Amino acid sequence: MKNKTIAVWLTALALPVVVLMGAQIDTTSGPSIGGGGYDLGPFLYSWLLVIVTGVWSLCTCAAALLSRDRSSSRHTLVLTAIGVITFAMVLVFYRDNLS
Repeated sequence: MKNKTIAVWLTALALPVVVLMGAQIDTTSGPSIGGGGYDLGPFLYSWLLVIVTGVWSLCTCAAALLSRDRSSSRHTLVLTAIGVITFAMVLVFYRDNLS
């Protein structure tokens, strides 16, 4: 696996994660998504983070299993480990928003 391919995989994870985490920074005290007196933004963005990191990890795992080259398979397994760690960190940091 070439460095460019690894960079594309990491960008495909980092870009949505950074955007969704940035969307959860509360700059206003008023309600946004959901109307009324409550805000569904953190709930929706947290679940989107879980879904994005989970799907990305499954895709990298599938790519590792389907890879014919041994070194590419190892590189993709490292990417899978990065995805699983990111998934776990999202669950730890945003667990209050998920319910």
